[in-house]
Amino acid sequence: MKILYVEDESEAREALSKYLKRRFGKIFTAADGLDGLRLFEEQKPDIVIVDLYMPNMDGLEMIKEIKKISPEVYVIITSAADDVGIILKSVDIGINKYLLKPIEPDELIGAINEYLDNVAQKQKSEEVFEAEKRKQLEDRIKKEFTSFLKAATGKGPSGVFVFIDYDKIEIKAFDAITIMEKNMIDNCQNSIIIEQYRKLFYSINEKAICDLVHEIIGSRVKFQHVEVSMEDRINKIELQIIR
Repeated sequence: MKILYVEDESEAREALSKYLKRRFGKIFTAADGLDGLRLFEEQKPDIVIVDLYMPNMDGLEMIKEIKKISPEVYVIITSAADDVGIILKSVDIGINKYLLKPIEPDELIGAINEYLDNVAQKQKSEEVFEAEKRKQLEDRIKKEFTSFLKAATGKGPSGVFVFIDYDKIEIKAFDAITIMEKNMIDNCQNSIIIEQYRKLFYSINEKAICDLVHEIIGSRVKFQHVEVSMEDRINKIELQIIR
């Protein structure tokens, strides 16, 4: 996590920056709003702690400019002034916390931890959303691939398993054998021949299958590996997502 601390009083700036560095890592400091804005554009910190009254550019003006660049940045204002009008004005431009000087370390740590909690909650929500979205895509591939096999071979599989993992997709079709293939197996014909025939089928239909998956997930894919086992009656296709 990166923190930008903007304070024109050198002693306060040095003391608090050392305190924060021991606990949170990268701390960037500036003595006025103009220098603070420059550092923000260069470093893109997660949190901005800024004094309200400073030379060259005050805290409110700096925050206005920062919010144009990054509306979601977490901003903590520190000030000796408890003027209600100033507080309301700072809230209007999007600050998250207003701490009165002298700053209580526990209060500041609490404000930063609140930000960290919000980030953790957001990440958790995004993970849940991604899991739900992935499940929807897997179900769609399962449905469309089942229909494709049935239309192409005249016999649909008894079940299809689909798993998406970042840049790979695994599709398994169970009992996806045609009547002709079943008769050949029942009559003790060489299963290797049937497996080679099925691999040839997937090779011929590679583009159609890749196009089917592409239409569902929105990214191009290519065959990485095809495995056919007549003994286990499983067809497995591994696809690579091209990002």
